[in-house]
Amino acid sequence: MSCEPGHDQGLGGEVNLELPHCPASTARPALVTTKRSNISGVNGAVTTTIIVAGLALAGYALLMTALNRRMNVPLLAAVGVLEILLLVQVGIIVAKLVGGERPAGLATLIGYLIATPLVPVAAAFWGLMERSRWGPAVIAVAGLVAAVLMVRLHQIWPVIHV
Repeated sequence: MSCEPGHDQGLGGEVNLELPHCPASTARPALVTTKRSNISGVNGAVTTTIIVAGLALAGYALLMTALNRRMNVPLLAAVGVLEILLLVQVGIIVAKLVGGERPAGLATLIGYLIATPLVPVAAAFWGLMERSRWGPAVIAVAGLVAAVLMVRLHQIWPVIHV
């Protein structure tokens, strides 16, 4: 048996990095103890998907802008997908709030929950009204804003996992 650090999970979910199976003379105290979260990783997947979708939308919209194209159906569909993802994330967060969980900055979180789904909708209307190449540029900004808002939501309330 070796005297390599072990990765045993103790009571309460903490991870102990100790030297098991070592003689008492070579055993050292725990090197690192961390607390594992008991929160489901589903929220992290939704948040990550929103960030990736927002950045992909921004890239596609910038390509359309560079090619001097106006708003088109695929771009509008991509905005719709982003909007659906944002509404799912808002629903998850609202469910956590109803369940009794509260972040430190509750008022800020509620402000973000109201503003987040409005960004793609406003951008879609603005992009459709703008009949020049700059319509897709508005959509690109909305994709970037959606990604940044997800990172900011995580900073406000880390329990939603990025």
